[in-house]
Amino acid sequence: MRLPLLLILLPLLALTTDAYIYGRNLRNRSRWVKILWWSVTAVVLVAVFVAVLFQFKFRGTIDINVAMWIFYGFFLVYMPKWFYSICSLFDYLPRLWHKRRGRWGHFVGLALSFYVMGSMLYGAFYARQHPVYNYRTITFDRLPEAFDGYRIVQFSDLHIETLGSAGRYLPRWVADIDSLHPDLIVFTGDLVNRQGGELPRYMPELSRLSATDGVYSVLGNHDYGDYYHWSSPAEQEKTLQQLIADEGRMGWHMLNNRSVWLHRGNDSIALIGVENWGMPPFPQYGRLAEAYPALNDSTFKILLSHNPLHWRHEVIPQSNIDLTLSGHTHAMQLKLGWKGFEYSLAEPMYPEWSGLYTAPDGRHKLYVNEGMGCVFLPMRIGARPEITVITLKKEP
Repeated sequence: MRLPLLLILLPLLALTTDAYIYGRNLRNRSRWVKILWWSVTAVVLVAVFVAVLFQFKFRGTIDINVAMWIFYGFFLVYMPKWFYSICSLFDYLPRLWHKRRGRWGHFVGLALSFYVMGSMLYGAFYARQHPVYNYRTITFDRLPEAFDGYRIVQFSDLHIETLGSAGRYLPRWVADIDSLHPDLIVFTGDLVNRQGGELPRYMPELSRLSATDGVYSVLGNHDYGDYYHWSSPAEQEKTLQQLIADEGRMGWHMLNNRSVWLHRGNDSIALIGVENWGMPPFPQYGRLAEAYPALNDSTFKILLSHNPLHWRHEVIPQSNIDLTLSGHTHAMQLKLGWKGFEYSLAEPMYPEWSGLYTAPDGRHKLYVNEGMGCVFLPMRIGARPEITVITLKKEP
């Protein structure tokens, strides 16, 4: 959405909502209640105007975490109001039959608005700081015997710049991952949020990650610096190469369109990594055939690819890769429902947006990790940061 349209629509929607609630509930209240109501409106709208202006027009002049919390404050104030307004409008339906205005919509709207506000507070001040550990056992008929029980820990999408206060939990997250004693640790992209210079202060902690077969990573769309205002393309490329070098200094192995072999006794499997591959406007740097030319050989293969759309568009049609590990979607940081029936606003864009998927042929499998960090809003509702523990099993 273009900046001028955003600056018009947000205040217009907010003011319309405030005017409706004021007219229905506050018009006959005391003068000080009215002053307080419109003062909060003015402060919130001015703050969000400044945040939008500086993030999109004068990039880099305001800390992104400050901007994220301003946007969060806006939605914390107005999401409950929008839910209340929608529900309370149903009270006017009896007017169509010349009856008095109802009250049920008002009370349902109040209850729902408090629930929405509570969920947003929980998502920002607890959920985003406390990961869930999802344990998955995935069976394969082609898995070599020596890798039966092989344990992989996957995490993704740290977006380090946006960790903010959650950054103080990073040592605990690292210690928890190490305590799982995995055979392999994989990170599936978006380590930084806008540019590689965010990483150095976190390198001492992240370098503590260790696994029997090492720590491997790939690049995500945010890692390239495409969302940062650079003075020149050369500066952007230099920072990207510095990020790759810094990951190497942490002891991580970057798989940029290349593959490695993992060995157990006389058996081996291929671990393949591609650069980010996404549908436009996301870049398509991934080169699957370059990373592993013999895509349909008899070797058991695991692919690290940041964007899960890659699985549907290239991996299934072009290869017999057994397991693909992805991230990217965050489940939109908002997941509704319950286990077995979950929905996210990510689903229309990403048919595979969270968890384990099996292709119709029964051979290709994909796991989408919901990520650790946040973008735009510093909260997660129903989609807490995820650390996935995958155990490979030989199909009997």
